[in-house]
Amino acid sequence: MRLPSGNMLVNTRCSVEGLIFINVRFKNKMGKAENIKRAKKLKEAKRQREQGASIAAGLGSSSRILQERNAKRGVETRLNKDSVKYSELLQEFVDPLLDSQNDSSTIKLKFAFGVHAWNAATVREKSEEAYLLAKREFFKTAPYVPGMEQLFEEMVDRKREKFSEHKNIIVDFEIKKIHGTDYHLTVATAPL
Repeated sequence: MRLPSGNMLVNTRCSVEGLIFINVRFKNKMGKAENIKRAKKLKEAKRQREQGASIAAGLGSSSRILQERNAKRGVETRLNKDSVKYSELLQEFVDPLLDSQNDSSTIKLKFAFGVHAWNAATVREKSEEAYLLAKREFFKTAPYVPGMEQLFEEMVDRKREKFSEHKNIIVDFEIKKIHGTDYHLTVATAPL
C-alpha cells in the first residue's frame, strides 16, 4: 500500500508475523541545477569551517607554507601566542605606501619594501653598523627608483616612532586572496 504524505512517499507492507514495515522515501522536489547549487554551498561551507578551525589552531595554509619554507632555510618559526599580531602591525606599517589602485604584484613589492625597512630599523636598535650594512645590501639588489632611499629612511623612522616596542624581525610573509585592497596577510617573525 502506498500513501502520499506531503514531500514523502510512505510504503507499508505486512509481514507474515503481522508486523508492519514502513519505508519512507523523500521526494526530491529540487531539480538537478538546484541540487548542484546546494552541493556547492555545502562543500564551500565545509571548507570554510575546516579553514576556520585550522586558522584558530594556528595552522592555516599560509602558516603551514611559511613554516615549511622557513624550515628549508633552517629558520625555526613558532606559532604566535602573544596578543600582538605582526601581520596587523605590518599592515599598519605599510599602509601609507598602499593605494587602492595597486595590483597584486605592486602590493607584494610594497610589503617586501616595508619588511626590509622594518628589519633594518629593528637591527639599527642593536647596531648602527649592522643597519648600514643591511641598508647597503638592500639597495644593491633593489632596482633604482628615484626617491626610494629617502622613502626607506622615512619608513625606518616610522618604525622607530610608532612600532619601537616590537623587537622581532620579519622573516617571511605571505599574501593570499588579493581582490582590490582585500587580502589576507600572514607573517613569520623571529626574535633578533
